[in-house]
Amino acid sequence: MPPQQLPLAVQLPDDETFETFHKGSNETALKWLHTLPQKQAPLETSEQLTWLSGPEGVGKSHLLHSLVASSSENNRVFYFPLKELAGVDPDAVLQGAEQASIICLDDVDSVTDNESWCYELFALINRVTDNEYSRLVMTAQQSAVKTNVSLPDLHSRFQWATAFQLQPLTDEDKAQVLSLRAQFRGLELPDDVAAFMIQRLGRSMRELMNTLNELDKASITYQRRLTIPFIKKILSV
Repeated sequence: MPPQQLPLAVQLPDDETFETFHKGSNETALKWLHTLPQKQAPLETSEQLTWLSGPEGVGKSHLLHSLVASSSENNRVFYFPLKELAGVDPDAVLQGAEQASIICLDDVDSVTDNESWCYELFALINRVTDNEYSRLVMTAQQSAVKTNVSLPDLHSRFQWATAFQLQPLTDEDKAQVLSLRAQFRGLELPDDVAAFMIQRLGRSMRELMNTLNELDKASITYQRRLTIPFIKKILSV
């Protein structure tokens, strides 16, 4: 896979792809993002603007990372983790972003209480819809309607987007995700071990994935398979 152009020194997880995303009840959103890079200009506004909402850990960032990873070398891609960039001059970040085929704005709601960011986001959306070829994908905790925005005109622009409310995974889904991600890393994660992790370590997918990374390193260090006793020892649970 050819490297994708990022606006900053952002290292995306190499294991967050469409193939490692467990769709659960989110098949419609997954299909939309899969086909988005192939859409031909001129694009309708509803094709240019996409809004993904849902609570933390539901997979919004994973989908953006997947979109970047799946884009061909002919697509110029920008990925902006706005929660990390909230203290940066928005003009310096977003100026010229509309030149990209795909623009990913992660956690857009982390900056919508800032007037300067709102004006720059409003200008970016106008430039995108004017050029009829860029695709802007935004993520937030809430729907566009429910997101607090300092600039009413920007709030209105957000609502032009094709929207998907991502649904949380069931415990069974989460176990499958853990097993799939472990398999990607060359690990075997038995069903009973995955179930134990969910029951004892919490149900946040972000925390579970961080723990799996820790267990992966421990498995290599101690040359041990992932078993419940081994996990209890490593994590002191």
